Amino acid sequence: MITEEREGGFQGAVSLRGWIVWGTAALFYLYEFFVRVAPSSMEPELQAHFGLTAAALGAAAGTYYMIYSPMQLLSGTVIDRFGPRNVLVISALICTAGAFLQIAGSSPSLLVAARFCQGLGSAFAFVGTMYVAAEWFPRSMLALLSGLTTSLGMAGAIIGNAGIATVVETLGWQAALLFAGFVGITITVLILVIVPRRQPRPAAAHAVPHVKKPSIIEALRIVYSNPQSWYIGIVGATLYMPLSILGALWGAEYVSAITGGTKLDATGAISMMYVGWLVGGPVAGYVSDRYGIRRRMLMGASIATLFMTLIIAMLPSMSLPIAYVVMLLLGFASTSQVVCFAAAVEHNPAKVTGTAIAATNMIIMLIGGIGEWAFGELLDLFGTATPGGVTYPAEAYHYAILLLPILSGIGLVAAMMLTEVSRSEHIHSTAEAAAKAAEA
Repeated sequence: MITEEREGGFQGAVSLRGWIVWGTAALFYLYEFFVRVAPSSMEPELQAHFGLTAAALGAAAGTYYMIYSPMQLLSGTVIDRFGPRNVLVISALICTAGAFLQIAGSSPSLLVAARFCQGLGSAFAFVGTMYVAAEWFPRSMLALLSGLTTSLGMAGAIIGNAGIATVVETLGWQAALLFAGFVGITITVLILVIVPRRQPRPAAAHAVPHVKKPSIIEALRIVYSNPQSWYIGIVGATLYMPLSILGALWGAEYVSAITGGTKLDATGAISMMYVGWLVGGPVAGYVSDRYGIRRRMLMGASIATLFMTLIIAMLPSMSLPIAYVVMLLLGFASTSQVVCFAAAVEHNPAKVTGTAIAATNMIIMLIGGIGEWAFGELLDLFGTATPGGVTYPAEAYHYAILLLPILSGIGLVAAMMLTEVSRSEHIHSTAEAAAKAAEA
């Protein structure tokens, strides 16, 4: 058992059970990231099975983001009301149902319904995991647990790319989704058995000074009327775009087209982006926290991402080893996106902290879904029509990939519009809000 001492005594104890409960919830976040990116490992199979163009497949896959994004605004409230176990069990079941729906027939509407279910269920995974962390761990450990949760998500993405590609190649895409469905059921049962309805210890041990919460409408007005919220969301979205477009859907086909490598080799290269995020995310968060440099880190990440995406767009071809290196560097370049959530908290009043985080995530995911659709439209525009449908040579991918540096440039402009909130200023505003709440 680990205890943490602070002014006035001990903040609380971290038990082995706490790690087990958090780890079980975090498994669901790993799983939802897995299902989020799995289509990238079976894109041709899905396209052929459901009879879709690239744009139509991008739109169908993007359904995930269209429901995931707005649900971010309700997820925290729902978990507050019904507790983490009940919500995580139901959401895990809904997410798992999406895997079975995808193999239930060949109607495109089934694919749309499947991605809708996966997006709806996944919307509660990260918030639910962090809610459990807040119940079972001292507040001073939440940044660490947030980084660890994100790393698990990246691990799920790696499995969803390289891991699922191996299964698709050996057993077929339907068998891979069937296996994914049974994994989801297993995680659901684990949550039901291990995660308690409510934390058994008094929540006051970790509570922060109470601040009167505004209504949902008022909280949204406060956050969205702040221009800094939009700049942060745009920067976060453009840094996330390489993961959304290449990692979640089109990357394996793109790398295979420009390297001549197999689909399995290409998914391995794409997975290196997630390795970059897995390793770089906690480092970026630590450096940003240690030195209080949100704006400069986001500007640097935007410049680095712009540079890497320009290199990718300018190279007519590359060897497979070079593709591995380039994708790893692209992951490292864009990993500072994790700083956006801290910046969102600091640029908004303490009473709307949850809404600021959720609103940022909503903007990121919504634009991510639009990006998948736009990339598909560009592929269709520059693809080659054949009697059997549209094919996509390397040239089509080269034109479509220009979307990434353009978006990175937009992100850089948004990062330049950000202001830096000093640590003393943020601490003062938080303390002032707490003092007003105490007087009320």
